[in-house]
Amino acid sequence: MSTEVIPKLSFEEFRQLPIDGKRYELVRGELHVTPAPNTKHQFVVHNLDMSLGPYVQKNKLGEVSEAPLDVRLAEDTAFQPDLVFISNARTGIIQENWIAGAPDLVVEVLSPSTAAYDRATKLPIYAEAGVPEVWLIDSQAKTVEVLKLQGKKYFVETTQAGDQVLTSNLFPGWQLPLTDLFDFRGRF
Repeated sequence: MSTEVIPKLSFEEFRQLPIDGKRYELVRGELHVTPAPNTKHQFVVHNLDMSLGPYVQKNKLGEVSEAPLDVRLAEDTAFQPDLVFISNARTGIIQENWIAGAPDLVVEVLSPSTAAYDRATKLPIYAEAGVPEVWLIDSQAKTVEVLKLQGKKYFVETTQAGDQVLTSNLFPGWQLPLTDLFDFRGRF
Protein backbone atom coordinates (compact mmCIF):
# COMPACT_ATOMS: atom_id res chain seq x y z
CA MET A 1 0.00 0.00 0.00
CA SER A 2 1.42 3.37 -0.96
CA THR A 3 0.71 6.84 0.35
CA GLU A 4 0.14 9.72 -2.01
CA VAL A 5 2.42 12.62 -1.28
CA ILE A 6 0.95 16.00 -2.09
CA PRO A 7 3.74 18.50 -2.60
CA LYS A 8 3.61 21.82 -0.80
CA LEU A 9 2.50 24.77 -2.88
CA SER A 10 4.20 28.11 -3.28
CA PHE A 11 2.11 31.27 -3.32
CA GLU A 12 2.57 31.50 -7.10
CA GLU A 13 1.24 27.94 -7.56
CA PHE A 14 -1.60 28.70 -5.17
CA ARG A 15 -2.59 31.72 -7.30
CA GLN A 16 -2.90 29.41 -10.33
CA LEU A 17 -5.74 27.38 -8.77
CA PRO A 18 -8.98 27.60 -10.73
CA ILE A 19 -11.63 30.11 -9.74
CA ASP A 20 -14.34 27.59 -8.95
CA GLY A 21 -16.31 29.25 -6.16
CA LYS A 22 -14.42 27.47 -3.37
CA ARG A 23 -12.52 29.38 -0.70
CA TYR A 24 -8.93 28.24 -0.78
CA GLU A 25 -6.31 29.19 1.79
CA LEU A 26 -2.61 28.33 1.85
CA VAL A 27 -1.25 27.37 5.27
CA ARG A 28 2.51 26.88 5.30
CA GLY A 29 2.35 25.39 1.82
CA GLU A 30 -0.69 23.18 2.45
CA LEU A 31 -3.95 23.82 0.66
CA HIS A 32 -7.07 24.22 2.80
CA VAL A 33 -10.62 24.48 1.48
CA THR A 34 -13.14 26.20 3.71
CA PRO A 35 -16.89 25.72 3.36
CA ALA A 36 -19.04 28.47 1.93
CA PRO A 37 -20.23 30.89 4.61
CA ASN A 38 -23.76 30.60 5.95
CA THR A 39 -26.38 33.32 5.68
CA LYS A 40 -25.86 34.75 9.19
CA HIS A 41 -22.14 35.02 8.46
CA GLN A 42 -22.82 36.97 5.28
CA PHE A 43 -25.28 39.34 6.99
CA VAL A 44 -22.67 40.15 9.66
CA VAL A 45 -19.91 40.81 7.10
CA HIS A 46 -22.29 42.97 5.05
CA ASN A 47 -23.52 44.94 8.08
CA LEU A 48 -19.95 45.59 9.25
CA ASP A 49 -18.76 46.61 5.78
CA MET A 50 -21.76 48.92 5.22
CA SER A 51 -20.95 50.77 8.48
CA LEU A 52 -17.16 50.72 8.52
CA GLY A 53 -16.41 51.07 4.80
CA PRO A 54 -18.12 54.46 4.27
CA TYR A 55 -16.70 55.77 7.58
CA VAL A 56 -13.14 54.85 6.57
CA GLN A 57 -13.64 56.32 3.10
CA LYS A 58 -15.25 59.57 4.33
CA ASN A 59 -12.48 60.11 6.88
CA LYS A 60 -9.72 59.05 4.48
CA LEU A 61 -8.31 56.50 6.94
CA GLY A 62 -7.30 53.81 4.44
CA GLU A 63 -9.03 50.91 2.70
CA VAL A 64 -11.58 48.29 3.79
CA SER A 65 -12.04 45.11 1.73
CA GLU A 66 -14.09 41.98 2.26
CA ALA A 67 -13.52 38.41 1.11
CA PRO A 68 -12.77 36.92 -1.26
CA LEU A 69 -9.34 38.54 -1.33
CA ASP A 70 -6.03 36.76 -0.76
CA VAL A 71 -3.87 38.17 2.02
CA ARG A 72 -0.33 36.85 1.60
CA LEU A 73 1.32 36.67 5.00
CA ALA A 74 4.39 34.64 3.97
CA GLU A 75 5.81 32.96 0.87
CA ASP A 76 3.77 29.85 1.67
CA THR A 77 0.77 31.30 3.52
CA ALA A 78 -2.27 33.20 2.25
CA PHE A 79 -5.65 33.60 3.95
CA GLN A 80 -8.98 35.08 2.93
CA PRO A 81 -10.15 36.95 6.03
CA ASP A 82 -13.78 38.03 6.02
CA LEU A 83 -12.81 41.71 6.17
CA VAL A 84 -9.54 43.64 6.34
CA PHE A 85 -8.57 47.25 7.00
CA ILE A 86 -5.33 48.73 5.70
CA SER A 87 -4.39 52.19 6.97
CA ASN A 88 -3.06 54.90 4.69
CA ALA A 89 0.41 54.37 6.15
CA ARG A 90 0.39 50.77 4.87
CA THR A 91 -1.46 50.98 1.53
CA GLY A 92 1.75 49.95 -0.21
CA ILE A 93 0.87 46.33 0.62
CA ILE A 94 -2.18 46.51 -1.66
CA GLN A 95 -1.28 44.78 -4.92
CA GLU A 96 -3.42 44.35 -8.02
CA ASN A 97 -4.54 40.81 -7.14
CA TRP A 98 -3.84 40.39 -3.42
CA ILE A 99 -2.67 42.02 -0.21
CA ALA A 100 1.09 41.52 0.29
CA GLY A 101 1.51 41.67 4.05
CA ALA A 102 -0.24 42.13 7.36
CA PRO A 103 -3.33 44.38 7.37
CA ASP A 104 -3.89 46.72 10.33
CA LEU A 105 -7.11 44.83 11.16
CA VAL A 106 -8.37 41.37 10.29
CA VAL A 107 -11.98 40.36 10.96
CA GLU A 108 -13.00 36.70 11.08
CA VAL A 109 -16.66 35.78 11.46
CA LEU A 110 -16.71 32.44 13.26
CA SER A 111 -19.00 29.63 12.28
CA PRO A 112 -19.35 26.15 13.80
CA SER A 113 -17.38 24.63 10.90
CA THR A 114 -14.49 27.15 10.99
CA ALA A 115 -14.19 28.48 14.56
CA ALA A 116 -11.48 26.02 15.65
CA TYR A 117 -9.51 26.61 12.43
CA ASP A 118 -9.78 30.39 12.83
CA ARG A 119 -8.61 30.26 16.45
CA ALA A 120 -6.03 27.46 16.42
CA THR A 121 -4.51 27.81 12.95
CA LYS A 122 -5.06 31.35 11.73
CA LEU A 123 -4.60 33.41 14.93
CA PRO A 124 -1.00 32.29 15.58
CA ILE A 125 -0.10 33.00 11.95
CA TYR A 126 -1.72 36.44 12.12
CA ALA A 127 0.37 37.10 15.26
CA GLU A 128 3.55 35.86 13.58
CA ALA A 129 2.85 38.14 10.59
CA GLY A 130 2.29 41.13 12.91
CA VAL A 131 -1.42 41.88 12.40
CA PRO A 132 -1.98 44.39 15.26
CA GLU A 133 -5.73 43.85 15.77
CA VAL A 134 -8.11 40.95 15.11
CA TRP A 135 -11.85 40.85 15.67
CA LEU A 136 -13.48 37.44 16.15
CA ILE A 137 -17.20 37.78 15.59
CA ASP A 138 -19.50 34.94 16.63
CA SER A 139 -22.78 35.29 14.74
CA GLN A 140 -24.41 32.48 16.74
CA ALA A 141 -23.56 33.83 20.21
CA LYS A 142 -23.75 37.45 18.95
CA THR A 143 -20.40 38.41 20.48
CA VAL A 144 -17.32 40.28 19.31
CA GLU A 145 -13.86 39.63 20.74
CA VAL A 146 -11.36 42.41 20.09
CA LEU A 147 -7.84 40.99 20.22
CA LYS A 148 -4.70 43.14 20.38
CA LEU A 149 -1.22 41.90 19.55
CA GLN A 150 1.24 42.22 22.42
CA GLY A 151 4.63 40.85 21.53
CA LYS A 152 3.95 37.60 19.71
CA LYS A 153 0.52 36.81 21.21
CA TYR A 154 -2.99 38.15 21.15
CA PHE A 155 -4.75 39.26 24.28
CA VAL A 156 -8.47 39.90 24.55
CA GLU A 157 -8.94 43.63 24.97
CA THR A 158 -12.71 43.30 25.23
CA THR A 159 -15.55 40.90 24.59
CA GLN A 160 -18.78 42.62 23.64
CA ALA A 161 -22.35 41.35 23.57
CA GLY A 162 -25.96 42.46 23.92
CA ASP A 163 -26.57 46.21 23.67
CA GLN A 164 -22.88 47.16 23.63
CA VAL A 165 -21.32 49.26 20.88
CA LEU A 166 -18.31 48.20 18.82
CA THR A 167 -15.56 50.83 18.60
CA SER A 168 -11.84 50.81 17.84
CA ASN A 169 -8.90 53.17 18.26
CA LEU A 170 -8.22 52.48 14.57
CA PHE A 171 -11.42 54.39 13.71
CA PRO A 172 -11.79 57.42 16.04
CA GLY A 173 -15.46 58.36 16.40
CA TRP A 174 -16.83 55.26 14.62
CA GLN A 175 -19.44 53.24 16.49
CA LEU A 176 -21.53 50.22 15.54
CA PRO A 177 -24.20 48.98 17.97
CA LEU A 178 -24.08 45.20 18.14
CA THR A 179 -27.83 45.17 17.56
CA ASP A 180 -27.07 46.62 14.09
CA LEU A 181 -24.14 44.27 13.48
CA PHE A 182 -26.32 41.26 14.30
CA ASP A 183 -29.39 42.51 12.44
CA PHE A 184 -30.62 39.45 10.57
CA ARG A 185 -33.76 41.24 9.32
CA GLY A 186 -35.94 39.15 11.61
CA ARG A 187 -35.12 35.98 9.69
CA PHE A 188 -33.30 34.00 12.37
